[in-house]
Amino acid sequence: MISLRPSSKNELVVFDQIDRQGHANNFITQIGLKAHQDFFDEPNITYLSIENDKGELVGYFVLVVESCSRNLEFRRISIERTKRGVGQAAIKEMEQFSKKKFDVKRIWLDVYEDNQIGRHIYEKLGYKQFKENMKDGRKILFYEKTL
Repeated sequence: MISLRPSSKNELVVFDQIDRQGHANNFITQIGLKAHQDFFDEPNITYLSIENDKGELVGYFVLVVESCSRNLEFRRISIERTKRGVGQAAIKEMEQFSKKKFDVKRIWLDVYEDNQIGRHIYEKLGYKQFKENMKDGRKILFYEKTL
């Protein structure tokens, strides 16, 4: 069982450390603490902390509410270490949170083509690919889900 809550600014140091773990390094663009701090202060960006059933911080989300639409960019999920099922459960909770809090109808995300685990999870949860692009020599796939 996991739960979500709004993050506090002092947790950004931990989020930066989570991003730098070996399992995440190839699939998450390293933005650094300063960028997290800048993003945290943006009014349309929401950080959500992911806690396990013991109340321990195990990861986080970055969500971007797109103004003038009912779309939400699911910009980032990062989990402390690979914990089977935590990401899937967290995404389901995030979808419900976003629908209730932001009244969104569509969530979209991008993922590197070689992130097989991430793609499998998104597809399993009902996300469908709608576009692809190249960035720094890597193919990025765009997925969406209508709520």
